Amino acid sequence: MFNRRLVFSLVCLSIDIGITASCISEDLLRTLLATKGPCKQENVDKPAFFAFLRSDLTSSGTEVIKFQDVKINKGNHYNPTTGMFTAPSQGIYQISCTIVGYATHVFYYQITLNGTPYTLGNTSSGGSWNSQTSTVLMNLKKGDRVYVEHRGGSQKAHANTNTYFSGYLLQ
Repeated sequence: MFNRRLVFSLVCLSIDIGITASCISEDLLRTLLATKGPCKQENVDKPAFFAFLRSDLTSSGTEVIKFQDVKINKGNHYNPTTGMFTAPSQGIYQISCTIVGYATHVFYYQITLNGTPYTLGNTSSGGSWNSQTSTVLMNLKKGDRVYVEHRGGSQKAHANTNTYFSGYLLQ
């Protein structure tokens, strides 16, 4: 959909510089100017979040990982205090997390939907600073909660910009 002011400005500009605006008919211009209400803008209200683990995490049981260093939180649907993203509307969302095991530590995690594991992941053992990224598409309903959870055992994850959680509405 064209922005009415932009079309009018382009027509006026083309007339001002001496170019004939014959490609835009008078009827089209009148129709665009008569259209009521603002033009629909895509992606304006789509939620998105991106947060890092603020400090190294040592976990000895099952727990929600709280990614507290929030860089993007469009719509404020990610809560860094609880570590949970709450879907504001039904749709297909892309959810992703990257976990880095501290030094030579393995770290078991899962992306969880409303208390049920959606996908499982773990960093490799051996070597050092091993990482794994899990990216999934989820058909969420309004109010669904998504979060990353440690799956047990005494393990350590590295923080800073190495371990993060993100998501956004695709459609």
